[in-house]
Amino acid sequence: MKSNYKIFNGYIEGYYGRLLNWEERGKIISKLKANKMNFYFYAPKEDEKHRLHWKLEYDKHWVLNFKNFCKKANLNYIKVIVGISPGISFNFLDFEKHGQKSNDFNTLFKKCQFFLNNGADEIALLFDDLPNNFKNVFGKSFSEGYAHASLANQLLFFLKRSIYVVPRIYADQLILEDKNYLVDFGKFIKKENITFYSGKNIVSKLIDKSTILNISKVIPTRFVIWDNFYSNDYCPRKLFLGPYIGRSSINHIMINPTGLIETDLLILDIVKATKNSLKPNLEWKKVLIKHKIPIQFYDVSNYFLKPDFGNNPRLRKYSSSQKTITSLDFLLWKWKSPLSREWFPFLLGLKHDLQIIENSFSSERVIKTQTKALANYIIKR
Repeated sequence: MKSNYKIFNGYIEGYYGRLLNWEERGKIISKLKANKMNFYFYAPKEDEKHRLHWKLEYDKHWVLNFKNFCKKANLNYIKVIVGISPGISFNFLDFEKHGQKSNDFNTLFKKCQFFLNNGADEIALLFDDLPNNFKNVFGKSFSEGYAHASLANQLLFFLKRSIYVVPRIYADQLILEDKNYLVDFGKFIKKENITFYSGKNIVSKLIDKSTILNISKVIPTRFVIWDNFYSNDYCPRKLFLGPYIGRSSINHIMINPTGLIETDLLILDIVKATKNSLKPNLEWKKVLIKHKIPIQFYDVSNYFLKPDFGNNPRLRKYSSSQKTITSLDFLLWKWKSPLSREWFPFLLGLKHDLQIIENSFSSERVIKTQTKALANYIIKR
């Protein structure tokens, strides 16, 4: 069955280091409905049965919570995509030889059926962030792109529905790892399937019509942008909270944010308000006011606006003043809310950094507040 959704937008629970609970996922569902978004993509790296031990079954308590979650999503007109990431231990040689009769395919097929039988709307296969060792494991003559496409195609055939696929090469910057991967993947993947891709970079500065055109030259399926604009699992001391810019013409796009529940609820409002706005900064400030974020945050917001993009990001200039420190002190010690508690380590980390740069930190304070490796580097400097 071919997927006929006109627009794909919503939330991806696809980050490392954090795992939402079911109550928090329910809050995301409510926010998606309020913002007229339509998908929740369940693919958390920290769920061991999603990736590391994908062959294991979930217990009864988890299944009950999942059913209730899917029911709430359905009542709010949100579609649930459930991802499985089998590539870390899937036996592709056995699958190539025996097809649907291979042990791993049978396990994967049953797990897909389990999710669908318990409320999921769609199934996704994820091959992102796998070691670049496929040929070492399965032989130099065996194409990884073909193997991943073939597995998705088999699931398409037996489940009778489109399969969502995150290929191992999911951004242009990764192509150098295997120049043939996307060529082979695009050659063999069935058009009924749907592919996730991140654009030029894993964290792309701009996603526009030319981005879509470049992807479509290689991948023949419909595709959705997996956007890491707000993601911070690769830089856990940083947080990105600015307007959602550089994506205004893109409809099929989903965000993979932070896993901090209050922050992600804010981010979903920012995305809705600023993505297609002609005055994104104005709309962004309105969202901050709605969420009761103190005006002192504007004094330090430049440190939290957007990621440093690309393969070779430029070193951006910084400027601080006593007003910056004063505003940080207010946010740290006088602002009390669920958001302030999530942001505390980021705000305090920024204050420490500024104090170190301005030489107002003693060696003792550096040693107390920084890792041993960084403390040694700073003090020697």
